[in-house]
Amino acid sequence: MVRGALDELARDTAPPQVHTVRVEDNGLLVAVSGADRAPLPWTEVTPYSWRRDGLPEALGRPKAGGDAVSGPALPHLARVGVDEHGAQIMVGLGGIRGALSVRGDLRVARDTVAALAHGLLELPWQNTVVVAVDPGADTLPGLHGLVRIRSLAEVRDRAPEAVFEAAEGLGLGLVRAPGGRGAVAGFLLVLRPPDADEARALAELASPRGGWTALVAGDVPGAHWRWYAEPEGTVDLGVLGLRVTVPAPQPTAADRI
Repeated sequence: MVRGALDELARDTAPPQVHTVRVEDNGLLVAVSGADRAPLPWTEVTPYSWRRDGLPEALGRPKAGGDAVSGPALPHLARVGVDEHGAQIMVGLGGIRGALSVRGDLRVARDTVAALAHGLLELPWQNTVVVAVDPGADTLPGLHGLVRIRSLAEVRDRAPEAVFEAAEGLGLGLVRAPGGRGAVAGFLLVLRPPDADEARALAELASPRGGWTALVAGDVPGAHWRWYAEPEGTVDLGVLGLRVTVPAPQPTAADRI
């Protein structure tokens, strides 16, 4: 139902860029930019905040004949956690255009990146290449569509063909952001602080030329977004102006990055 409501935004000839979605009991509240008006049945709270009361009865994008077709309207949205009122929060990761660095408590930072991975690969909406770098056998288990590699060199030296070949068998591929904002080659998950060589490789891959978006548990020089994880499980989402609790067990001790 939530995705069906968000589909209404992507139908417009000039769809907005959706930064965050707050899923409330009686509707949705989204933070947007790049659009002049809110399409019905959405209403404008402010020029950058739109509300929809209630949710549609069916999912899918209507065709001219009135039937619904499947497919993600905003493919880079991912659930990250809940706010202080218990509302689900989704984040538009396509707006990063570079790297997200989650600093602070390392365990919570890892949980945050893992939550974003689950959100990107949420069935039945997944169609984005998600690559986990050296994830470990017990990390991110059971995620259909996750490509696992041993090091960033496998992406740097062989991307995008080899990685895309691995994802192609899963029915995944390059996804273009709404509104002609360019394509995202895929998402790189790094669940530990990168060393100096890895940081340089990430900077290259997450550049406009590289086209990848990096989601990193640890500090990344030049990261476009910086979040901060607290030991009790909350995460400050930086420029997005939100604080959430990620859906994971609470860490037993702080492990500062």
